[in-house]
Amino acid sequence: MKPILSEYYGDNTRWFIATVVDASPPYGFEGRVKIRVHGLHTSSTRLIPQKDLPWAQCVLPTTEGGVSGIGRMPQIQPNALVFGMFMDGMNSQTPIVVGSIPHVELPTTIQLGQNAEDIGEDNKPEGLWQNLVEVVRPKDADIQNDNSGNINNLVKLSREKTAVKFFLNLGYTVKQSIGMSSGLTLASGQRTGVNKQSRGLADFPKERYTDLQNFSNNYQQYFTQLEFIAYELNGSQTSANIRLLQSDKLEGKNGICEIFCKYYLKKSDSKFVKQVELQSRRMTDRIV
Repeated sequence: MKPILSEYYGDNTRWFIATVVDASPPYGFEGRVKIRVHGLHTSSTRLIPQKDLPWAQCVLPTTEGGVSGIGRMPQIQPNALVFGMFMDGMNSQTPIVVGSIPHVELPTTIQLGQNAEDIGEDNKPEGLWQNLVEVVRPKDADIQNDNSGNINNLVKLSREKTAVKFFLNLGYTVKQSIGMSSGLTLASGQRTGVNKQSRGLADFPKERYTDLQNFSNNYQQYFTQLEFIAYELNGSQTSANIRLLQSDKLEGKNGICEIFCKYYLKKSDSKFVKQVELQSRRMTDRIV
């Protein structure tokens, strides 16, 4: 049943922030994007499958035609963070996207196939950067799939390099990427399963491991857990991310290793931090 026109008028406007999950609408839905509204739709694809999410209309500038077949279509891409409102107020069934919001996003399939962009940071060792620019999603089964028990040293070294590439591609500096990857090595040995030593790649607390399981059906895969770490750093663990971005040194007080251990891994023991700092030195020497 169509809402009556009066439902589109008044003071019951509901604003939202949402993530675009599909920008290729079917016939009859041209110009729309499928969205997952933050605070309304859970991130779990098991509880709310993508097929059940709404197609939102998009606002276009007045320089466009405004009628069917005339003017350009919206150019919003999947993973974009958008801002909008529900035109039917409290019913919240007719979303419209007003604009997009700049943010640090998880890499898309297209971005993963491109070379990472060097933005000219003077603190990047030239040899290390050249070794790491080819950022692609790993296809090797021992990287992408989980071994819940022990993994051999070659797999661990390969996963460490993959983690550094991943964080570099998100815009973190070389030092930040190495510090975070070193922290993951000490937290879990780069293992993604649950065992006596750790719970997942970052040895997640129980409630955060549940969040990981809700994040993706493929939560045991290595690359999925890296994506979840990035998701947390730009969400529930923003305070840790801000501190990381403000630091330009690996070791010592307020260094990247200490910050990642204390504020993200929630491991403030000084002995653990020293071990991560030692691992970051080894990793830097090995990769360079």
